[in-house]
Parts: sequence; C-alpha cells; structure tokens
Amino acid sequence: MNVDKADKMLKEAIDEALSILGYKAKEIVYYFLEKEYGLKREEIPSNLKGFHDGLHMLFGIGANVIEKHIYNCTQNKIGVRIRIEPEQDFVEILNRLKSFA
Repeated sequence: MNVDKADKMLKEAIDEALSILGYKAKEIVYYFLEKEYGLKREEIPSNLKGFHDGLHMLFGIGANVIEKHIYNCTQNKIGVRIRIEPEQDFVEILNRLKSFA
C-alpha cells in the first residue's frame, strides 16, 4: 500500500462527500475541525478518530449519514467495494479501505 496515494484518495473522497452539504457548509466543517480539534484538512487521513469525533460533535446522529457517504465516495475513488459489517466503526472501515489504495 502506498500511504501517500491512499491518503490523497481518502482526502479527495472526504472532500467529495462533504460537498453534499454545499461549498460553504463544507468549508465551515473544515474550519470547525481546525479550530476545535486542531485538525487541519490535510491531517484528516492520519487522524480519522478526531475527524469522526468532530463530525459527531457538529452533526450528532446525522454524522452517520455523512460517514456512509464518505465510505461510498472512498470505495468509488479506490475502485473497490467491501462489505461493511455493523460492528465496524468509522476508523476501521476507512483504514480497511485505505489498505486497498
């Protein structure tokens, strides 16, 4: 696995997924993550737990819908489909997807 390639694809997939919120809302999400969690956009692939926590702080249970969209965008970007088990959490799923990049 090429870590740089996997991280780049994941950043692109996350950006694409957050675009469903609209440009301004997407930028607000990134701003919030940086101000509240010290998590810069380019650091998200290496701190998926912080990203997950930030999404849930912002959107509550609605973050689950955004996370599912992130899985789909990531699978499309990488070109692989995996079975997502109910007991897997956000970080596990994205790390598994990154291993295919």
